Amino acid sequence: MRRKMINDKIIAAVLSLLVVLLVGSGCKKTEKVVHPQKVKRVASLIKVRPEFEERYIIIHKHTFPGVLKQIYNVNIRNYSIFLKDGMLFSYFEYIGDDYAGDMQKIADETTREWWKLTDPMQEPLETRKEGEWWAEMEEVFHMDGMKKPSSQAVRHGQVIELRPEYAEEYKKVHAEVWPGVLEQIQRSNIQNYSIFTKDGRLYAYYEYVGADFAADMTLMKADTTTQRWWKLTDPMQAKIPTAAENEWWAEMREVFHTD
Repeated sequence: MRRKMINDKIIAAVLSLLVVLLVGSGCKKTEKVVHPQKVKRVASLIKVRPEFEERYIIIHKHTFPGVLKQIYNVNIRNYSIFLKDGMLFSYFEYIGDDYAGDMQKIADETTREWWKLTDPMQEPLETRKEGEWWAEMEEVFHMDGMKKPSSQAVRHGQVIELRPEYAEEYKKVHAEVWPGVLEQIQRSNIQNYSIFTKDGRLYAYYEYVGADFAADMTLMKADTTTQRWWKLTDPMQAKIPTAAENEWWAEMREVFHTD
């Protein structure tokens, strides 16, 4: 009887171990990066006064720790600010349930002290809505395609002109981007891709998660479906005057980021 009890215990232990291994193995097979379904993407614009541009960049490399903590406390994640030609383009993701309430809570004592430094460096757009400091933009396209967490990606901000006569058509075609184009974007290791519009320009935010950006962009340019898509969309756009010779969308400089 005693031997039988010992054998039963051994069998039970082995079975328990097998269950743990099987469950663990199953978790690994199904594990994937999923972008939160309730995320709210927010993009905004404001000008930086020319005489303060370098100072603005420097202080954002040394943002008050309390400001970063409060940004996190009010459910803001993946927050970047990009700069080009005196224009600041901000992008962040909100994961809370009360956006208006959290935006009110952000103004704690430390953050108000920070704004005393930064506000004089900025110049709000005349086209902003009443009550806005940064002018919020309209999102016209988004693709998740998440392969890795945003914290492991290389972030890009870009800008291009939107020809005014195509403003509404651009929105319509980007509401139904061809599946083959979306697949090629993902094959090129681009994820979390959004395009926003404001005042006759388009601003793009996306994340690159591959190992060779130039090589992946070459493959995208060679894709026949993508080429046909660009023949449709390129006439709706125009390079900004300060874009580099080899750029279509002009790259912006990231001057701030917090996860």
